[in-house]
Amino acid sequence: MGITFAEVEIGGRTYRALVDTGFNGEVLVSRRVAEEAGLKPFRTKERVTVDGRRVRVEVAVAVIRLWGEESEVFVEILDELPLDVLIGVQALERLGYAVSPVTGRLEKVGLLAV
Repeated sequence: MGITFAEVEIGGRTYRALVDTGFNGEVLVSRRVAEEAGLKPFRTKERVTVDGRRVRVEVAVAVIRLWGEESEVFVEILDELPLDVLIGVQALERLGYAVSPVTGRLEKVGLLAV
């Protein structure tokens, strides 16, 4: 399928985000992005990294905008994130998008009422 990137707005600033359908969270950002966007963490939680390490992340709430759609999401702040923003499957679902397995691009699927 390849690697999918998208422009996402957080706190009035635009970032290039990696779309990761294997990440079961909403949004993960670097400490720098969190500070630039003015995110205010309200709790911490533990995550397990892909290499098996346990790390503490701070959690904030932010409004994100992706191609004209916006939603409030939980944003996790990770000091050692090697990129600016990572968008997970839960945020995609909140915004009504999915990654096409054929093209590897984001496609609008709408919000589903189940």
